[in-house]
Amino acid sequence: MSAMKKTASLGLAFALAAAAALATAACGGGDDLSTTTAASTVTGPTTELFEGQLTPGGSAFYSFTVTTEGLANVMLASVTSTTAPGTSSAVVLGLALGTPVGTGCTITNSIPATAGLTSQMVNDLVPGTYCARVYDLGSLKSAVNFAIRILHS
Repeated sequence: MSAMKKTASLGLAFALAAAAALATAACGGGDDLSTTTAASTVTGPTTELFEGQLTPGGSAFYSFTVTTEGLANVMLASVTSTTAPGTSSAVVLGLALGTPVGTGCTITNSIPATAGLTSQMVNDLVPGTYCARVYDLGSLKSAVNFAIRILHS
């Protein structure tokens, strides 16, 4: 091999070795002592739906568990006739938040509410077990179907 071909071959070999070294350095090399951490899981709020039938003078409640401190939104989402399904009712019912005790719900906060698609009640809750209660305020003449939506941490 001629001296010029040897020089060209050595130059090409040197260039390839330098490119490989740069590529390895760009990839982080092998002596780096950095650690990898697992991705954290972010959970969103929990939505629960409580549906049932309410008779004149009656009440019903639903228990739920809050795992993270935060706001709880309680919405009387719908009230419909039991005799004409799908027919909305503008009746005012009691909507309450409390803590379950035995087969009941001890009320800590209550309001009169008509069905709507906005939260009628918002409370700051710490982790624990709570209940949402709906009850007749004395205005029901016949049974109604209801749906309560609870959004919490």
